[in-house]
Amino acid sequence: MSLKEHPDYLEENQRLKDTINYVEIAIAATEQSRKKLKEDTMDAYKELNPQDSNQSYVRIMTNARFLDALEKNYLGLIRARKKPYFCRIDFRQDGSSEIEKLYIGKTSLSRVEDNSQLIVDWRAPIASVYYDGRLGHVTYSSPSGTLGGELLLKRQYTINDGKLEGMMDIDITTNDTLLQAALGESKDNRLKDIVATIQAEQNEIIRAGISNPLIIQGAAGSGKTTIALHRIAYLIYTYEKDFDPDNFLIIAPNRLFLNYISEVLPELGVEQVKQTTFVDLAYE
Repeated sequence: MSLKEHPDYLEENQRLKDTINYVEIAIAATEQSRKKLKEDTMDAYKELNPQDSNQSYVRIMTNARFLDALEKNYLGLIRARKKPYFCRIDFRQDGSSEIEKLYIGKTSLSRVEDNSQLIVDWRAPIASVYYDGRLGHVTYSSPSGTLGGELLLKRQYTINDGKLEGMMDIDITTNDTLLQAALGESKDNRLKDIVATIQAEQNEIIRAGISNPLIIQGAAGSGKTTIALHRIAYLIYTYEKDFDPDNFLIIAPNRLFLNYISEVLPELGVEQVKQTTFVDLAYE
């Protein structure tokens, strides 16, 4: 069946256009907020009084926090312009008659008008259902405990430059065609993220509890580094009140390796993790 022959093609194509349009609206609103915060910060600096600077100082510090949060959100929205999500799940929570259509991507986005979620972050608890669950009754872990429900649909998308180029309804996480396509994207010989093709065993490692040490073993090229980087992105998202990105340090064997992995964390929405070699760390 060709893409346009799929019974849901028109609906899915329109949904993609609507999401991208809202992403553009969110980007414009964020840019406006950034501009106002920067202007207010400049005004606060001008009003600093050496004898009594408390109020202006609080304004500056508060604005700095808001600007930092806006910057993180802004970069995620910029990346979502061309590919806002990569899959969808239809899920009915136990005890509910409502079916939720959840579109999963690398960032989260909610519509301000009605607080409906347009994009679910791949690190959110419910997204684990996409990686681990097969159609039928499934469970997943959340901060409030183990939750269950009926997984009615798993759909993968191929989206490039904001255009829907393919979609496939599946039962397991991925298929050979999609996986090979994802692996083939490393045209510049740099490591890429694998959020669309994470397998159940990999997902278990990425989302493992934080309290115990974790050792990942495997042959060369088996994906140990990729999984470790995705785990860092997951931990920063899940424990954002406890960890800042700069609390993490990646020590690589050499600068060539650092260049090889340099794009993964930014693509996953993590910008401030320090990456260095042991020699450079020793000099520092």
